[in-house]
Amino acid sequence: MHVKTEFKINAAAQVKPAMYPYYKHIYDHLLEQISSGKLNAGDKLPSEKELCGMFGVSRITSKKALELLAEEGLISRLPGKGSFVGGSPGRKAVRSFTASRFIGLIISDFNDAFGTRLLYAIEEACTALGYHLILKRTRDSAAEEERALKSLADESAAGILMLPAHGEYYNAEILKQILNKRPLVFVDRKMKGLPVPSVATDNVTTARLGVEYLLRLGHRNIAFYSGPVEYISTVEARWNGFIKAFADSGIVLDPAFVCLNISTEDGMDAVKDHLAERPEITAAFASEFSIALIVKHAAWALGRSIPGDLSLITVDSPVYTPDGPALTFLRQDEDEIGKRAVESLHAIIMGADPSSIGDILIPAQLLTGGSTLPPKKNPGDLRKKELAFPANL
Repeated sequence: MHVKTEFKINAAAQVKPAMYPYYKHIYDHLLEQISSGKLNAGDKLPSEKELCGMFGVSRITSKKALELLAEEGLISRLPGKGSFVGGSPGRKAVRSFTASRFIGLIISDFNDAFGTRLLYAIEEACTALGYHLILKRTRDSAAEEERALKSLADESAAGILMLPAHGEYYNAEILKQILNKRPLVFVDRKMKGLPVPSVATDNVTTARLGVEYLLRLGHRNIAFYSGPVEYISTVEARWNGFIKAFADSGIVLDPAFVCLNISTEDGMDAVKDHLAERPEITAAFASEFSIALIVKHAAWALGRSIPGDLSLITVDSPVYTPDGPALTFLRQDEDEIGKRAVESLHAIIMGADPSSIGDILIPAQLLTGGSTLPPKKNPGDLRKKELAFPANL
């Protein structure tokens, strides 16, 4: 059902040169309503007759204004039904977003550790709502991400779900999609400062859950390993959760146990050097599975066994790994994330204000595996303080 929008004409804004065509008055007013967000995709415009009364012009004049907007792809004119907002300013639109029945998914990559189950959940939710799904894989490349966004825009996708590529800066094409009011939802991560809803794991609570488990086992010298804590929020939130777990427990976190900015190219050497210089470390929290693999192999290279010499916990992991028992890990609820992301995007496509959707955080689950044990001994000056832990730990 289309809701008719109330129109209020700003008289001051209508002051134009004496020879300014009357149809342009109407055109400019409607264009301002669309570009400012007062009118959204699918909203019904006043009829030719209603515009005549509002602006004191002839039917031919109001018709010309609507035809010009239609030629530029800003509105769709449906015989017998009226004119509706559809398309994006500055480009020709074949159809409005609401008329399209496919959704684009832009994802860096996926594997058994994270992404495969998410993809299944998104596809199932799209099918249930009558959408077709188009997958665009960027391999964490900003250039590929830009091409994917442009491709989906050209094909007039009803909306876009995306896991933004890692990086310090926004992709300018994301900003263009926001300005063009294309329905958009971020999945798995949030980009700070952008008015786009997101559906992701509650990463602060997730990291706290993992650290509190290690503390309960008796570990105090716990290292944190991660890639760059970048502008995208996932790693930063896990880092904040790690810090908060120590602050809440009263245990002092040694800054020397923190190793950030690990890369896939030289990460092995960096972690091996870090562990070699700090033999008192008895446990490690890896921000993601790929980092956990680097930590595990670095420990093995130093002759340190897991979990005998070093307990290891991470976020996401295959249930079974070829080189040994499954890790203890925090499993993200990919089914719920995928389902809620599609539902949020569908609500926006149907006319909901993105700000009313907000950011949705989904809890993770701790699964114990073969990579964690109590420490052989507690090195250093340990505080004899009873720690309070949630009942489910």
